[in-house]
Amino acid sequence: MAPPSSKTKNKSEPSTAPRSVTRIVQIFDDLCSRPTGASLATLSESIGVPKSSLLNLLRGLLASNHLTFVDGLYQLGPEAYGMASGIIAARRFLSFADLARPIMRRLVDMTQETAVLAVMSSDKKSAIYVEKIESPTAIRFSATVGDSRPLLWSAVGRVLLAFQVDHWLNEYMRTVKMVKHTPHTEVKRARLREILEDVRRTHVAVTADQGTFNVSGFAAPIFDSSGTLVAAVGLAAPTDRAKTRIDEFSAMAHDAGLEISRLMGYRPFIPEKRPRRRRSASHT
Repeated sequence: MAPPSSKTKNKSEPSTAPRSVTRIVQIFDDLCSRPTGASLATLSESIGVPKSSLLNLLRGLLASNHLTFVDGLYQLGPEAYGMASGIIAARRFLSFADLARPIMRRLVDMTQETAVLAVMSSDKKSAIYVEKIESPTAIRFSATVGDSRPLLWSAVGRVLLAFQVDHWLNEYMRTVKMVKHTPHTEVKRARLREILEDVRRTHVAVTADQGTFNVSGFAAPIFDSSGTLVAAVGLAAPTDRAKTRIDEFSAMAHDAGLEISRLMGYRPFIPEKRPRRRRSASHT
C-alpha cells in the first residue's frame, strides 16, 4: 500500500531559480503522478500557474518531445523517459542508506534525537537497523546497525508490519507470542491490530515504553517506485523528552518517509478523467 500524495518542500529555503525552470520541473513532477495524462486545466490548478503562462511552456516541451498530447491530455514523452532512465542509472551508484542519510541527518539536527532506518528481517520476526545517526545529547537512545527490534513493540516494527498483505498479517497476529517487555507494553491482540490499522491509515507509528522502558519511537514507511514498502525511517528518544513533542516528531517522521520515498522514485498514481468530446449537432 502506498502513501497518500504529498508535495514535500523545504519552506525555510525559498527558491531562487527562474520561474520558468521551476514550473517545468513542477510539470514533470505532476505528470509523474498521472501516467494517463492531465488536461491543461488540471495542470494549471495543480501547479498554481495561469493557463496562458503554462501553455507556452507546454508547447516548448511538446516541440522537444519531452511531452506528448493525446486526446486532450498532456503526457510524459519519449525524451522525458530517456532522461529519467539516465537519472536512474546514475542513482544505482548510491545505496539505499546513502539516499536516506541526508534526510536522517536533518531529522537529528532539527530534533536533537536519534534517527534510525530499519528493514524487515529475512525471517519476518523483527526489525533490523540498517542505518542510524545518534543524538548529540548525553542522554539519548543509542542504536547499533544490525540491532533487532520487536515488530509489535517498536515504531519501525509497527510500520513494517502494518503494510504487509492482510492474509500474512492475520496469521502473524494469530500466532505471535505476546511478551510484556515493560509495564506499559500492549499485549491485547485486538488492540494491537487496531493500532496497525491506524498506522496503515495515517502512515505514522508512535510508541512509548513499549519495547524498552523510557524509550519512545516515531516512524513512517518508505516506498519504492512501484509503491512497495521497503523500509521504515524513525526517531527514537527518551520518553521524558518526547512526550511534549509527540505531534511535532510524528509530523517530522511522516515527512521524512515521504521525502525518502520520492528519492526512491515513488510517485502517487492520480487518474485523470479524459475530457468529454462534444457531440456535433445532427442534421436532418
